[in-house]
Amino acid sequence: MRSASPSLRRAAAAALALSTLVACGKKGPPLAPLRPVPGPVTELKARRAGTEVRFTFKVPLENVDKTTPVSLDRLDVYAVTVSPGAEVPPNRDLLTSKYLIATIPVGPVVPEGEAVEPTPDAPEKKDDPRPAPGEVATFVEELNEAKMKPQIIAVPVQSRPDRSAQTTTTAIAAAWTAAMAASKDLPVTRRVYAIRGRSSRGQTGQPSDRVTLPLTPLPAAPTGVTVSFTETSVGVRWMPPPVEGVLEVLAPPPVYNLYAGTDTAPLNPVPLKVTSFERPGLSFGSEECFVVRSAVVAGNLTIESPASPPACVTPVDTFAPAAPKEFVAVATEGAVNLLWAANTESDLAGYIVLRGEAPGDKLQAITTTPVTDTTYSDKTVTPGVRYVYAIVAVDRATPPNTSAQSNRVEETAR
Repeated sequence: MRSASPSLRRAAAAALALSTLVACGKKGPPLAPLRPVPGPVTELKARRAGTEVRFTFKVPLENVDKTTPVSLDRLDVYAVTVSPGAEVPPNRDLLTSKYLIATIPVGPVVPEGEAVEPTPDAPEKKDDPRPAPGEVATFVEELNEAKMKPQIIAVPVQSRPDRSAQTTTTAIAAAWTAAMAASKDLPVTRRVYAIRGRSSRGQTGQPSDRVTLPLTPLPAAPTGVTVSFTETSVGVRWMPPPVEGVLEVLAPPPVYNLYAGTDTAPLNPVPLKVTSFERPGLSFGSEECFVVRSAVVAGNLTIESPASPPACVTPVDTFAPAAPKEFVAVATEGAVNLLWAANTESDLAGYIVLRGEAPGDKLQAITTTPVTDTTYSDKTVTPGVRYVYAIVAVDRATPPNTSAQSNRVEETAR
């Protein structure tokens, strides 16, 4: 057979190459699955009270690429203390094992409407201390001398711009104000925090916003805390703290947080600009104690004073019910029937019926126990005698509180 011409052989080779390219467009074996990394924690806030720094934040609910469920096994907390004038390290240096201060395990995602069977490694949620994705978590660090000692020191002063003009008390206080507003490049020692999630495969997620805590003197505590109460609420009042030291030049006036007992969260949802607070609800006979802290707030950081001396009160129920209203009397054969409008107090025990003979007789109770209805039939009357009636309301306090008398009514028995 005659061999193919060179031009024919070239055409065949081109056809084979084209068929190979077409074949490459066919569906091949599946690609390796993507390994998403967790997104950042959100709603990060920090509050320093004395030597305690308390963080609250929402655990990531989705990955960086917005996919769910989130690939999250734990949250790593990092912190470094930086001397005045020193540069804060970037994330590539801060988010390393050298500055890791805590690890927070994260529980599994529980789809809405579903229950997760408990296992030795994954107990029931009610017994599981781990925060789940989407939940608010808390982390507390206790400051001590070692943690407040700078780990990163400023370079020698001759190699940096002259900062001598910033060494006065005024400059340090102004730096605190700046710290609360900008938290960077300050002539004060500060501790810098960040949080980052990590998947079960060890992949790191997106870091949180930073929290920069100036390690400056704390504000002074409020004074003169007093507690009072009404029938339905407890009121706390206090005096502003004395102005001392570096705080003399702080521009913003302090705000306040009020705490009940040993609670770690303030009663007020936002810091108070006034020196009083009223909390609805109380329990008569139970002692309650309160402390107040003054605070400086900016962004996601709050720095609080030490607690004021506690102020305590034991509410006593000395509040009588309102006088009953719309009291009327109707005489029938052998009885005088009484009717009135119901009182609305939550601790109402009932009503006492008072009776006397007209005119001018002193009214005396004719019921030995409170009447719980709003009607009463007096069948101890004598026909032809004209009677005067009134009622009072009593509560369940010990001893009971008695209201003023209702309107008086007169009726002649038949």
